[in-house]
Amino acid sequence: MLGLGRTATDADVKEAYFKLAKRFHPDVHHGANLGDLRDKLEAVFIRLGEAYAVLRNTDKRRDYEGWLGRPKPDPSEDPGEGADEPDPEAETRHGEATVVQAGAFLKEEKYWDAIQKLEPIMERLTGTNRLRTQLILARCYLQNPKWVKTAKETLETAVRENPKAPAAYALLAGLYKQQGLKTRAARMYRKILELKPEDKEAAEALAELDTKKEEPPPEDGGGGFLKKIFRR
Repeated sequence: MLGLGRTATDADVKEAYFKLAKRFHPDVHHGANLGDLRDKLEAVFIRLGEAYAVLRNTDKRRDYEGWLGRPKPDPSEDPGEGADEPDPEAETRHGEATVVQAGAFLKEEKYWDAIQKLEPIMERLTGTNRLRTQLILARCYLQNPKWVKTAKETLETAVRENPKAPAAYALLAGLYKQQGLKTRAARMYRKILELKPEDKEAAEALAELDTKKEEPPPEDGGGGFLKKIFRR
């Protein structure tokens, strides 16, 4: 995947990965004429991240080279200074690849797969990767009425950490609305309009709330409103 020989050093692996990751990063390609090519680019980006993770880990690389048929190196040999030291930049790239893959699982309605991908790395992520993870996890949790509370807690954390994230406010507003929490829902829609005054959907939803009375929470715990929320 990285175009490297078996004698590649740790520095070679890092250089090759970042060169290719920059080239195939999904955010680099925005053309509307790409069609399904964007999904293929995401798949390549994910595979690059997986290859990098294997080759940067001494034990995984040894196992991989053994699978290729190369004799495993003596475990007592020094793999090189700094080979296993944390690399913040690499961790960020690997996190991006994992989030992209989880997003693909969400599109394919493989909700449990997405949850398993993201939950183990959630607390290590920061910035945009963490926000994207929170949104994907919340959407997946909402598929199960028993996990609606977890989805709400995840979204409430997301808006606290990212007060300028309309997507998080929109999901949370839809959830509050379906639970009959009119005041909270209206507050979320107002937040959206503060950030995006042109958002017609938020404006219409807020106007609708202003004309209705408080409603009791639905008996299904939220499972019936997913399609409405996902239109966001």
